[in-house]
Amino acid sequence: MLTVEIRDANLVESGSAEVQIFCDTEGLSFLIEQLRRLSSGSTHVHFMTPAWAGSELGEKPLGEGTDLIHHFRVTVVPDQTS
Repeated sequence: MLTVEIRDANLVESGSAEVQIFCDTEGLSFLIEQLRRLSSGSTHVHFMTPAWAGSELGEKPLGEGTDLIHHFRVTVVPDQTS
């Protein structure tokens, strides 16, 4: 199980909203596996709920005062040199 949720979504514009990730041990292992794929050369990974044609994220919010995120993408950007 893995969910991504936003707390206090009405505060997004002010920059005060929070993103929360909830997972069990299986969800944590899956997340780590996907992050390892990124460190091995993949450029991005998608996590989506079944409502968005995915299977990586659950559809039951677990946090208090949170809204479910249906699509979560992690993208690797090139290293920035000063």
